[in-house]
Amino acid sequence: MTVAEVDPLIESLYRYSDVIGVLLMGIIGGTIARQRGYDIVGFFFIALFSALGGGMIRDVLINRGTVAAMSEPEYLILAFAGALIARFVYFKGKTWEYTQVHGDAIVSGLWAATGTVKGVTYGLPVLPCIMMGVFTATGGSMIRDIVTGRVPEVFGDNQPTVIPAVACAVTVIIGHHFDFLAAAMIIGPLISIGLSLLGYWANWRVSARSDWAPINDTAAQIAVLARRAEGKGRAVGRRLEPSRLRSWRHRQMEKALQRRIEAEVGTGVSRQRAEANAEEFLDEFNAEFPSAPREEASASEGRQDFGVDLAGDSYDDYGRNAQRRERDYREMLDRILADDDAADQLIATLMKKYRDRDDSE
Repeated sequence: MTVAEVDPLIESLYRYSDVIGVLLMGIIGGTIARQRGYDIVGFFFIALFSALGGGMIRDVLINRGTVAAMSEPEYLILAFAGALIARFVYFKGKTWEYTQVHGDAIVSGLWAATGTVKGVTYGLPVLPCIMMGVFTATGGSMIRDIVTGRVPEVFGDNQPTVIPAVACAVTVIIGHHFDFLAAAMIIGPLISIGLSLLGYWANWRVSARSDWAPINDTAAQIAVLARRAEGKGRAVGRRLEPSRLRSWRHRQMEKALQRRIEAEVGTGVSRQRAEANAEEFLDEFNAEFPSAPREEASASEGRQDFGVDLAGDSYDDYGRNAQRRERDYREMLDRILADDDAADQLIATLMKKYRDRDDSE
């Protein structure tokens, strides 16, 4: 494997893109860690995973020399700098949502370009170069989400993340082929950032409907298994509930969903498809039911969404308020599940709502 000569301009663009991404992801990772109430060890680890994870995956796969994050001190310095910014500046509500969405979009675009350029530099074929761009762009956020107990957004949200990275990588490869690599390193990230923000602002989603996929039932069942795995990593607060209450709630929801499955089978739907529909509904319900009021609540907590935090107490009520709201919603859910007719009506109404929403998208 030969290493290509790199123009100084390309090298400068590469370095600036890489370090800007490290700083931004350090801020995002540190903020997520603070919101979840992690101690100082967890705080810095999440910041480092976010900032350096994608580049480490890329360098390990290329396997040429020491990982850049370990051999070049500016990477660790900027990752820690981003973590310190997250320590002394707080983000909440819509300000945090916009910061994370736009920050992730910018970082993904920049890192998709740098990952692809590094693959080109080491003489990799076209497809591995694209893979290096995608892994660099999404690796840090995937590791961050997994470590914090969430399904990676690249998998679970259906908002395009990989597609923008691929578009950037292809742009860079075409630019390299026609000797316009410097221009491609600017145009590619802009395309990626534009596509990522289109997914957010225009509510663009990658279709997850099984009748759209080439292998319908297999895709549906894989999605079911992924959701079951996600359910095992749900919030810690659920572990503190009495086991009898959790068991009762689980049984009631299972009974209601089983009635729904039998009703769909009676209308001619295959049992496998009906079970996948039930699992899909349960995932949508668990994700949306407790989280809907959380965004609204941040505006009513009496504090600004953004500011300097010298005392370190800006997130003290962040988790407690969320737990209180989730407890209220669980109580409401328990009352509904206690009545079979109410549970059936709720499930039918929400399943129709989710399907109508998917059809409109």
